[in-house]
Formats: sequence, structure tokens, C-alpha cells
Amino acid sequence: MALVQVKGLIGKSREELREVEFMVDTGSFYTILSTSLCAELGLSLPLREHVVTADSRTLEISLGPAHIEINDREAGILVGSLEVPAPLLGASALEALGLKVNPVEGTLEPTRPFPGIPAL
Repeated sequence: MALVQVKGLIGKSREELREVEFMVDTGSFYTILSTSLCAELGLSLPLREHVVTADSRTLEISLGPAHIEINDREAGILVGSLEVPAPLLGASALEALGLKVNPVEGTLEPTRPFPGIPAL
């Protein structure tokens, strides 16, 4: 599978967004940002949850809400904080945005029409 990178906007609200280049990680449930980027965005991460990493380590990370916009689609998502080399766009954000990876083209494409608000 090709490495898929995509530019998007993320922040603590629709009014406070910053452009970020994400590496798409379909093996990650959560979208993961570095601790410093979370602080720069002013994200509040009040939840603590255990996660298993790709190398089978179990870690406890902080989670909290964020607003994301990619390809003219937007949604509220949960973001985790962990020292990563690049922001990771996880599967839950892809689902909320109605997007999937096209591994042949190395792009994101719609899974459904997007009415401007996420489906329940």
C-alpha cells in the first residue's frame, strides 16, 4: 500500500483551525498529534485511555475533541496526544468524514455523499 499524505485543517473549533499535513494511518483508530501540536492548537485532552501501538506496546494517552476539515468535509473527532514523527489521520476520522484510502492512487476518496454534517 502506498504512503498516503493529505493536507487538512484541524483545531479546537471551526473558528480556530490550522493547516496540517497528515499521514493517513488506517491501522490507528484515533487521529494522533504530537504533544507540542496539541498545545499549539489549544486542545483540551481530558480523557486518559490505553492504546496498543503498531509495535505491540500498550500506552496510556490523553484524548480530547477537535474539529477537522479535509476535502470540503468536516466533523468533530477524538484526537490523541503522542510523540509521532508526523500527525496521523486515524480510521475514526476517515469514517466521520466519509473518506477511504484508494491504495492504487495513494489518495482519499468518498465512501458516501456528504451532506455537510456527519451521519449518525
